[in-house]
Amino acid sequence: MTEAIRLPDEPEPTDDGRCIKFPADKSRTRKPNERWELTPAKFLNPTELSALLVKAEELFVLGVARKRKSLVRDSFLIHTALLTGLRNSEICNLKVTDLRIGKGESHLIVERGKGGKTRAVHIGKEYKTIVKRYLRWKMEVGELSPDAYLLRTERSEKFCISALWRRWKKYCPKTLHSARHTNATLLYKASAHNLRLVQKQLGHSRLSTTQIYADVSVEEAHEGVCAMEKLARTIGKTSRALSGREANGVDVEVRDA
Repeated sequence: MTEAIRLPDEPEPTDDGRCIKFPADKSRTRKPNERWELTPAKFLNPTELSALLVKAEELFVLGVARKRKSLVRDSFLIHTALLTGLRNSEICNLKVTDLRIGKGESHLIVERGKGGKTRAVHIGKEYKTIVKRYLRWKMEVGELSPDAYLLRTERSEKFCISALWRRWKKYCPKTLHSARHTNATLLYKASAHNLRLVQKQLGHSRLSTTQIYADVSVEEAHEGVCAMEKLARTIGKTSRALSGREANGVDVEVRDA
């Protein structure tokens, strides 16, 4: 199994999900004025995303059938990371009382986001159905209470960030934070480039931070280049046709563009 990537000053998880402290690692610190770019390695491509969502459904079915709680929780972790775009710490801190999925509501409350800020994160119909299914399962296994964390381990009432990363790395070679980038990228495209919506969902204090998702993606660049080549071929064919008509003595009217 691939070793989980650790963040500086984050506790190292034990096999049961509990955490122990390890020395800070400053090697991952970004240099001053170093420009951060959203490269393909930092979010999931369509094939990776599709495979991971399928895996999440398989984990839930298998976990329920074999009564393996860890698999059901892993399924919910994958769905939550990909479909909400929450930060790692926000997933860890998510409680049953933070859900607003009744009486026509479809959002969750992040009580302790970055900078201690509170925000509402809207959720879609699919994730709302997944949450209700998960809550029914938690009730059946005796884990459901108003103040309960949505994700817990066998010995601890909640996950620490590094333990969460370890579970994620069992199914995806890219970082857990890549799920947040994937969610934001898809939301930006699906909302007709509504950057303000993406900013509110992610909890960015500055719109300039969200602006990275408005950059040209690899897929868009490829589509644009292919369209350019198609246009070039069309122009080439038209030019050759006109040259042929001129060679045959056919008058060609040229108009100013």
